[in-house]
Amino acid sequence: PDSLALSLLVETIHHIIMRMMKQPIISTVIVCCIALRSIPNADSFSSFCYKSVPTVTNFRGSASKVIPRVGTSHAKNNGLSSYYRTRTQMSSSSSGEASSSNKSYGGERDSIIYGISGMLSAIAWIATAYVALSFHPDPKFADCTMRHNLLTMSQAFAFPLPVGWATFEALRHGARKHNLNSKTSRRLNLGVAVASFWLAASSAFPRAFAFGYDLYSPQHKVASSVTHAATGLYAMCVALRYSSPGRIVRGLLDSLWNFGPTITSDDHRNSSMYATGAAGLFYFTVQPIVSKYPLATIPSILGKRLSRPASAFTLLGAVVAYCLKERKDDSSVIRATLRKGLAAGTLAHLCLIFMKIIGVDGGGLIFPGRGLWEVYPAMVNVPFAAGVSFAVHAILFFGAWTDEDGADGDE
Repeated sequence: PDSLALSLLVETIHHIIMRMMKQPIISTVIVCCIALRSIPNADSFSSFCYKSVPTVTNFRGSASKVIPRVGTSHAKNNGLSSYYRTRTQMSSSSSGEASSSNKSYGGERDSIIYGISGMLSAIAWIATAYVALSFHPDPKFADCTMRHNLLTMSQAFAFPLPVGWATFEALRHGARKHNLNSKTSRRLNLGVAVASFWLAASSAFPRAFAFGYDLYSPQHKVASSVTHAATGLYAMCVALRYSSPGRIVRGLLDSLWNFGPTITSDDHRNSSMYATGAAGLFYFTVQPIVSKYPLATIPSILGKRLSRPASAFTLLGAVVAYCLKERKDDSSVIRATLRKGLAAGTLAHLCLIFMKIIGVDGGGLIFPGRGLWEVYPAMVNVPFAAGVSFAVHAILFFGAWTDEDGADGDE
């Protein structure tokens, strides 16, 4: 009965996803409506249109009270002086209120866009992982069990979804606090832009990223690539809003030469762990792109189908770890969000790898069977790289789990 129920659940999810892929525009509209309903204060746009900006009628009413109705020229001069002084004060006050209103509107708008972009990007990745990993195109692994497919799909969700959530949630908080100009927000925006463009390219041209496999329908390619490209374009526009291209290039070069621990006056004890993890994840971002199979499957353990596209989330994890290492102008709320997302992602990744090693999927080092060697040959054939990846994720988990957010910054 349990197997039958699980099969029915998987078939239902498959049917829903396939129907959504056939109608990408309608699906996107539905998801946007759900996102707008789920984001707090999403219905407060109209309140910004009715701020107290003086109108012509109110202005004339105020001026008529300022000008004294007397006949002497001295009184007229005093009245006109008072009139112009009041007009100047009201103009500056109106400009200040309008600027504050526009700033609040911009922050709320950016926050909502980040929420919708994050949700759509997550849905696009979940759909991509499901289509690619729900079956194996290689006849050698055609008889893989549903348990193996579920473990592989879980591996695709374990690290990317928590880290992606933490990144977009931190950017949402920065937008609400009008702090997108901070170094942390600029780094996160650039990380989102690069990762999204990589995911868009891998969805549009899967053969170039999946060792020749092309498992997606044309509707899926369009919906997924457009979603990721739009997210990346918006993140890049926000980054360029506060930084020139030259400043971005200088910042990237400075970051590459600054992977070492940051020693601060508040004794940031986990800086060395974040630095080690950031450098390790950055290396494992590049390795699948430039290496051949089976080394290209490390660290994501997603085989030929998704290991290279998953490098986008490895890069995002490296950016998050680097931001936690720096610990500069971000608030304690942003640090806590990034830390929790990184801890959850690394822990889930480590747990799934450990389950595969001990033999949950048909046998391994503890449970009887040959499952580890038969269905995970890539990981077994590169034990050193797999061990280093495991150590990097373990260091990041320990650093994020034992870190303290502090009490400084806005809450």
